[in-house]
Amino acid sequence: MTASISLWETYLIETLRSKGMSSANLLEHLKNEDSKGLNELDDSYDYTELISASKKDFSNLEQAITSDYTIKYVSVYGIKNLLGLKFGLHEGQDYQMEDTKFYGVSLPSGQVKTLETMLIHQWRLVNRKTINQDLIQVDIVHKTEISK
Repeated sequence: MTASISLWETYLIETLRSKGMSSANLLEHLKNEDSKGLNELDDSYDYTELISASKKDFSNLEQAITSDYTIKYVSVYGIKNLLGLKFGLHEGQDYQMEDTKFYGVSLPSGQVKTLETMLIHQWRLVNRKTINQDLIQVDIVHKTEISK
């Protein structure tokens, strides 16, 4: 079963990853309850909340860090932030937004699968187009926007 974490936990994990922290190093900090070490790498957040989450359900957080995960609830702005933080994509430059829809999000095929898994609870990736051998373009829409 795929791990499920909050959007906030996602931000904390992906911020540390974007600063170069490996999964193994992150897990070691969590096991040792070393929020100071995490904050030394990045001081924009208080990582004691991530330590608390790991105390509550370490195996779920460990699975999220070492493999794919779903996000329990993610808003439009949560997706926008996630696209920037995890995938380095920015509105107007790498994709377009209109209301609650994202158009022309281009990612390597493996990252498309990762994004799809993360958003599966509320969002769908539609209108897939292969750009080249490894690059796929998708639109992201809320599941309630999909015609039944």
